[in-house]
Amino acid sequence: MKQYLEEIESILKQNPLRQSLLHPESYIGGNQSRLRYLGVSAPHSRQALKKGFSFSHLSEKEIAKIWHFVWQNSDCFDVMTIALAWFDDPKRSAILIQEWPRLKKWSSRVDNWAHADGLSNLYSRILEEKSETLKTLREWNQSKNPWLRRLSIVSLLYYSKQRRKVVPAKTIFTLLEPQLAHEHYYVQKGVGWTLRECGNVYPKETYVFLEKNIQRISAHAFQAATEKLSKAQKNQLKKLRKRKNPPKS
Repeated sequence: MKQYLEEIESILKQNPLRQSLLHPESYIGGNQSRLRYLGVSAPHSRQALKKGFSFSHLSEKEIAKIWHFVWQNSDCFDVMTIALAWFDDPKRSAILIQEWPRLKKWSSRVDNWAHADGLSNLYSRILEEKSETLKTLREWNQSKNPWLRRLSIVSLLYYSKQRRKVVPAKTIFTLLEPQLAHEHYYVQKGVGWTLRECGNVYPKETYVFLEKNIQRISAHAFQAATEKLSKAQKNQLKKLRKRKNPPKS
């Protein structure tokens, strides 16, 4: 399958004029990623996927095997992103669910926020159909790998408006609580994102959680978590952050 991996990268490189002007190794990789970044723009990637590859005539099952190989063996961010995009097609929901045993192993190669979010999107969709997915998220929640910890919380809701079913608020808070003191920047960003999305579904419960844990929530998480709150609510939480011992809720 190595020829397919090489084919995908070759196609992505064909139109350099469509490459992003950003420096993705810094913006996406945080200068910590092990991957190579071509800087291919999102429209160009979507165009390449839509046009197809030499293996596009194969069955979904066979194509899925190729994408598994690509994800596990590529050292290129842009190539791996194409693999995520293929599974993200709503028309492939059935095979997405079927491939969970192998897709959950993709998590081990995450070293940037974009791939973490792409996988969280897929895992959120799978969680709606396979409740046992939660068992894996609970395991990742205690991992030494910060990216697994981020996946364990962001995958609970991803974008809440896209969810047909959501896990109970208590479950979300139980998985969030262990991350409040974690030092990793992207874990904290994940905490903020998850609290923001949780607030869309469970506004009262989320505000109570914020009040109770306000001094444990990092500045990075606080900014995202309070993004959609009213001005009065934000001001109240800011006052509580300044107190030594905020009242228990």
